[in-house]
Amino acid sequence: LPGNQNLDLVSMTQIFFPHKHNPKQQHKTYCYTNKLARVVVAKINGLKDRYCERVIFPQEQFLFVADDNCELEICQQTSAGIISDVIACRDLQTINS
Repeated sequence: LPGNQNLDLVSMTQIFFPHKHNPKQQHKTYCYTNKLARVVVAKINGLKDRYCERVIFPQEQFLFVADDNCELEICQQTSAGIISDVIACRDLQTINS
């Protein structure tokens, strides 16, 4: 934005809520913070009938609703190629809702 060079990117947050909510499942709101100095792609694995893939910038938070059986796959470009890490949602920070 012209004239506004001091944008605070640290406070940026993306949120993903699935369209269908099954009250029989224990859904939680999870939080992933990109603590890397580069952009990553986050993909939620294990969502039934849904697909979620988001670009997460450095220091940006990604909030999403899922259950403990889901996983968050984090992909990043490195000098050696694309690498990915898989994090169990139960190991992520949860947000009280």
